[in-house]
Amino acid sequence: MKKFLALVLFVTMSFSHAEEKSQIFNLTVTEEGFIPGTLNVKPGATVILNVIRKTNSTCATQIKVPSKNIKQDLPLNKVVKINLGKLEKGEVKFSCGMDMVTGVIFVK
Repeated sequence: MKKFLALVLFVTMSFSHAEEKSQIFNLTVTEEGFIPGTLNVKPGATVILNVIRKTNSTCATQIKVPSKNIKQDLPLNKVVKINLGKLEKGEVKFSCGMDMVTGVIFVK
């Protein structure tokens, strides 16, 4: 029984520790583009983007993150979770599939 409780405690602490290291951001695609268009994150933490497209009036029906080799469709009015993993210092650019609507993540 003690081993079981120790295992449960270890797993629980591992998950809570992982959550502390994650930075979660909500992005909305509107007629103006990605809102917000810039993000500031800390290096070394897992970055997760929750993206929702609220319009059909732009070409931003996809999101691309070239440095992470990510290209994801953005269905209308549905949240898409994008795990960028851990980011190093610098800039991480993202855009629509046609590179017309853009944004940047500053890692510092």
